[in-house]
Amino acid sequence: MKTKFILLFSLLSAFLFSQKKDDKNFFPVEYILKNSQDTIKAKVRNVGKFSNKKYYFATIMFKMKMRDSDGNESWVQPDDIKYIKITDENNLKHEYFASSERLPKEQGLIEVLYEGKNINWYKDYHNPTLAMQLQIKGYITDNNKNILYWGFFDDLKRKFKIIFKDHPDLQLRLKSANTEEDFVKLLRLYDAKQ
Repeated sequence: MKTKFILLFSLLSAFLFSQKKDDKNFFPVEYILKNSQDTIKAKVRNVGKFSNKKYYFATIMFKMKMRDSDGNESWVQPDDIKYIKITDENNLKHEYFASSERLPKEQGLIEVLYEGKNINWYKDYHNPTLAMQLQIKGYITDNNKNILYWGFFDDLKRKFKIIFKDHPDLQLRLKSANTEEDFVKLLRLYDAKQ
């Protein structure tokens, strides 16, 4: 009798906890495919850095597993997506766009950091073949899709200094800029001067 109770309890626990665990790995998503204008609402399986319960940008870099409201699952390639918005575990929204609409050539999905009247800043996530590290690159463009700067974020201040060469006040503020928000504020100021 004791063995039956333990077996029944184990099966019931496994069933209950596996349902909750599986659902925590999926986040609400809205996306539009390049060959459609329809917005599809579903859930996307998260590809976490240390845990699949916390959002990580690698979710949009590889083939994505989508689950509709009926529980049907399908796979979507990042190159097939025109727009995607993922709501993470903290209810923050992460939006990505097909780069072909904002850059001269296709670079995959990009995140918009700033879009202004005269200057734009985008972030691209990249996984080079056989590399262990994911790479994050930035693109600064004018409104004609001309790339003013592209590259890795480690030399960002140097590139902004070149862009702000005619604005000593912005170059001075650039010295204390450390976060993306700081750089976005500088781009807004630059845009207002143009």
